[in-house]
Amino acid sequence: MTRKYTHQLNKEVTSISGWYKLHKEGVLDHGGRRFLYAVGDAVIDSSCCGTGGCRYAVVPGSLVSWKSGTNDNGLPTSIVKPVTDETIKRALSTLLSNKEEVTQVQFW
Repeated sequence: MTRKYTHQLNKEVTSISGWYKLHKEGVLDHGGRRFLYAVGDAVIDSSCCGTGGCRYAVVPGSLVSWKSGTNDNGLPTSIVKPVTDETIKRALSTLLSNKEEVTQVQFW
């Protein structure tokens, strides 16, 4: 199964307790495949319970095609295959934690 990933950086998404924003994309080579990832920051700055934040990464999946299309708003899209193998997830999490100094890695 593949899915479409829309490339959009530096768009702040706000919520009742704070905001998050992806600010960097990259590609990791692992096991003969290329994996797309994005790095962002999340900040809790308007919560009644305190403040905080984290630096995180998301991995949409392994690249099938890089920026091969656009969405209705003209933003570039890539086709990715989600990561389902737990061994690969652990390896990518370790690589991203070391390379990008993130505190958590999420797989889509």
